[in-house]
Amino acid sequence: MPSSSPWHIASYRRLWYGSVVLAMGSQFERLALGWLVLVETDSVFLTAAAFAVQKAPGILAAPIAGAVSDRISRGRMLTATAFYKALIMGLLALLVLWGPGPIWMVFVLIALSGVGMSFELPAMQGLITDLTPKEMAMKAVAMQSTGNRAVGAVGSLAGGLIIAALGIPAALFIGMGVNLIGAAIMAAMPALAHRHITTRLSARRLLTEAVSGLTTLMRIPIIRTLLMIAFIVEMFAFAYTAVLPSLARDVLHVGVDGLGTLNMMASFGALIGVAALTTWSSSVRNGLMLIIVTIGFGLALMIFASSDVFWLSLPLIMLVGAMAAVSDALQWTMLQQHVPDDMRGRAIGGWVFVVGFGWMGQVALGAAAEAFGVPWALGGAGVLVLITGLAALGLAGKLRAA
Repeated sequence: MPSSSPWHIASYRRLWYGSVVLAMGSQFERLALGWLVLVETDSVFLTAAAFAVQKAPGILAAPIAGAVSDRISRGRMLTATAFYKALIMGLLALLVLWGPGPIWMVFVLIALSGVGMSFELPAMQGLITDLTPKEMAMKAVAMQSTGNRAVGAVGSLAGGLIIAALGIPAALFIGMGVNLIGAAIMAAMPALAHRHITTRLSARRLLTEAVSGLTTLMRIPIIRTLLMIAFIVEMFAFAYTAVLPSLARDVLHVGVDGLGTLNMMASFGALIGVAALTTWSSSVRNGLMLIIVTIGFGLALMIFASSDVFWLSLPLIMLVGAMAAVSDALQWTMLQQHVPDDMRGRAIGGWVFVVGFGWMGQVALGAAAEAFGVPWALGGAGVLVLITGLAALGLAGKLRAA
């Protein structure tokens, strides 16, 4: 009897290894940049804006990235993206090493890093479903997400300790090296014989396919509902990461090592959440599960925002991390299950385009935190996410049944 686990597919295992290595590099970057901007500016708003600047390029880059992913080798696309991210991290490390200088230079490099992220996700998720049968898609996505969350926990703790002991440039240089290792692993991915690869793509054709892909996605009722939920959840729920450095320093009264510990616990929670999703994915409707998770995400944020005790905040942020990871995994899987095979890249590109508007939520949350304090701003965001989940439960009948 053939195995029901994607782990027995050699090319999937190689992709998984490359994915977790790249996730480690991203974790070092996220932790270092958040702390850098907070220390240099002493501003909750500008720290949140730094995360927003990284997210915003997805609005323009993601639809094009999805179209490219559907037309060229996804393995080569991931290799190029990993090299690009390593270059940006190296430039950031040198900038900080020589003295941060004007903060706008840091923000420009953060934005360029966001462009790379916009190209990585459509290629990664599209390749997962290329390599595995449809009946394994949910498990394959969940296993990849589990690996990323596990290494994220290690990277968060290690990154915090490295920054505290050696400084931000050291963490960025290590992240650059990790990305180069990831690029080498992705370069060894075999070409897929069953995919049609277009070697020449004009800019006009790319733009046409990107716009056409978004239009097609919005005509599919379930996809339209999914993207609407993704938009609101990204705006108000995932924005919590933008104020986490400020919450760690100003509310919980810990340093960068404490921030690393918070990120580590969020990753542990994500790991547990995705592992549970892998176990229950065959027994619960994905659409109904997504709605329940959205409600849980809102409640978790509200409870987490109410804590000003560091040790108590650790298990609470685990719950937040679990809801975040399961929400993402369900969205990615459902998007690709409800579109034609040749549109998988554009489906994820459309998702990245929609969540790219999350920068507005990060800016708004940063402004609210500056005016009213981080706990009130974060708790209010949780209320909005809770209302979204309850509205979907009552109104989105097709999603509940999916």
